[in-house]
Amino acid sequence: MASTTANHEETCTHCGSRLIYLDWEERLDPHQIQKLWRCLECKQEFVTLQASEEESVSSAEIVKPFFPGLLVG
Repeated sequence: MASTTANHEETCTHCGSRLIYLDWEERLDPHQIQKLWRCLECKQEFVTLQASEEESVSSAEIVKPFFPGLLVG
């Protein structure tokens, strides 16, 4: 499986086909997203790394809206 950090231009890194689709993505850390692409022409898979400027949400920010009545202060 090939890996690249360059900007993805919606073409297969193996055959150049534009018939690709995003199969999976995962946030590696607050600043990087890894994406797995598949080509419908040559059946190759390749991974791209995308910089992310989004700030990650803390677990306290996630839990607070759901459990405010259960917190004892």
